Amino acid sequence: MSDSTFKTKSVLFEFTQCNKCQHENAPYQSICENCKAYLREKIVNIDLWITIQKLIETPLEAFRTIVYAEHKNFMFFLLLFISIKNLIITRFISIPELGKEGVTTSIAFLLFLSVLITIGFIFLISSVQSKIFQKSNVKLRTIDVMALNSYSQIPLVFSLVLIFPVEMIVLGADLFSNNPYSFQIKPVITYILFFVEIVMVIWSFLLYYFSIRFAGFSKMISSISTLIVFIMWSAILFISSKVIFTL
Repeated sequence: MSDSTFKTKSVLFEFTQCNKCQHENAPYQSICENCKAYLREKIVNIDLWITIQKLIETPLEAFRTIVYAEHKNFMFFLLLFISIKNLIITRFISIPELGKEGVTTSIAFLLFLSVLITIGFIFLISSVQSKIFQKSNVKLRTIDVMALNSYSQIPLVFSLVLIFPVEMIVLGADLFSNNPYSFQIKPVITYILFFVEIVMVIWSFLLYYFSIRFAGFSKMISSISTLIVFIMWSAILFISSKVIFTL
């Protein structure tokens, strides 16, 4: 997709100009602040399945729908699933030190911590992004940016729902064993599943990249932002793997 296409979409994304009074409105508004004229068709809720389909086929259109929707429904539902997936990744990172029998913390408490960490991380980066967006005349609220960031992690939900059950069926508890590792027990299937997991992570951060591009930022800024967020996410999971399983 060319830069000119991105720029056209970005201008539409930054504001919606009223045809009646020419007032510039934030993209999430369906009625003009100034004259109360209708700007576009009202979108009350996010249709989860249609949005998932758009994220696969046309991510930019999916992001527009997410911003336009008055209610950011399913966002916290997605964050719960993302928290579970992050916990599983964190547990996998801890295998070399803890192995299968080394975890002493209850699963309920671990999930509670993972939810807090995940929501806190998404809220932090969304708050910073929304301030940067406002300074760049991209009129988005923190809740809009938080919804964009949450939905961009849909591939991690796919991984949890579709791939993790296969891992448990094929590898069972050996998935978290270091005596021996699952890579030694069933190397071919383990490497295949590991590769698919990496693809899901790359896909999720590619969607995050497109969400920044959609807001009107250059490829360089979007790439740097994506890299920074990826490093932060990786660091949080790595630190968590050293701490939360031994509390």
